[in-house]
Amino acid sequence: MPRSLRNPPARIQAGPDQSGEITVSNEVSGSAELKTGTSLPTVSVITITYNDLDGLKRTVESVRAQRYPGRIEHIVIDGGSGDEVIEYLSGIEPAFTYWQSEPDGGRYDAMNQGIAHASGDLLWFLHSSDLFPDPDTVAAAVDAVAGQGSARDVWGYGRDNLVGLGRVRSPMPFSLRKFLAGWQVIPHQASFFGSSLVEKIGGYDVNFGVAADQEFILRAALLRQPITIPRVLCDFDTNGIGTNRPPDVVFDDLGRMWDMHHRYPFGGRQLSHAYIQGCKSYFRAVAYIYNRVQSRAAKKAG
Repeated sequence: MPRSLRNPPARIQAGPDQSGEITVSNEVSGSAELKTGTSLPTVSVITITYNDLDGLKRTVESVRAQRYPGRIEHIVIDGGSGDEVIEYLSGIEPAFTYWQSEPDGGRYDAMNQGIAHASGDLLWFLHSSDLFPDPDTVAAAVDAVAGQGSARDVWGYGRDNLVGLGRVRSPMPFSLRKFLAGWQVIPHQASFFGSSLVEKIGGYDVNFGVAADQEFILRAALLRQPITIPRVLCDFDTNGIGTNRPPDVVFDDLGRMWDMHHRYPFGGRQLSHAYIQGCKSYFRAVAYIYNRVQSRAAKKAG
C-alpha cells in the first residue's frame, strides 16, 4: 500500500565530530548477476515531469526496457502539463502503478508526493529526460545491495553520464568532508534509497530550494554510509535548473546546509563560512576576467 510521508525533514545527529572527516570505501561491483531463489526487492521508480512530453516518453521507455526479474513500479507525478500528457499517461498499457497530472508545489513537493504513493523497498528518482543507460541498470543496483543488509535500510549511488557535456561524474569513494565542502556532488538521479531509511530521514525539504536533493542526501549520509557502484546508473539531462546555478547560489546553499545540521567541513562555523566567502570571491574574479577577455575579443573582431 502507498506509504504516508508523515515525517518532516529530519535533523540527523551523527556524533560529536563537526568536521565531517569520514571517508567511506564501500564499493561494490553491481554486476547484474542476481542470485536466483531469493526474494528480490521491489523498486519504485519515481518520475516527476512538467511540460516535457518528449523527455517523459524517453524516460518511460528506458524504465520499461529494464530486464530486472523483480518488480518495478513506476510512479509519474506531472505538474499539470495538459491534455496531451494526460492522454499519453492514460493510454499506456500495462498501466503505470500510479500517475497524476495536476498542479503541485514544485519539484520537491512532487517528489514527496511520489514517495507517498510508492510501496517499493528501494526508491529511485528518475526525472523526465533522464534515462537508465542500459536494460541491466536496475538489476545491477539491486545486485550491489545484496549482502549489504535489508534493501529498505540502505542507500547508494553510482556514476552518472552528463549528457551533452561529454563526461561522467564518479564521486567515489564517498567522503563526507568532500561532500560538505562541495567538492563531491552526489548524482541524485544515479542514487537509490531504501524505503525505511526515507521514513527515518523524512522527505525533501520543500523550503530549502534547488539544492534540497543534496540536503536530503546529507541526511541519508549522516545516518548510514552509502553503497557505491562503479557503474553508470543514469544518463543525466544537463539542461535542468539544478545543473546551471551561479557559484554564489551553490555556496550559499552549502552554508545553509551546514548551519541546518551543525556539520562543518573545516573545523567550525567561522572557518567554514570564511571558505565560502573565499570561493565566491574567486569565482567572481574569474568571471570578471573572462568577461573582460570576451569583451576585448569582440571589439577586435568588430
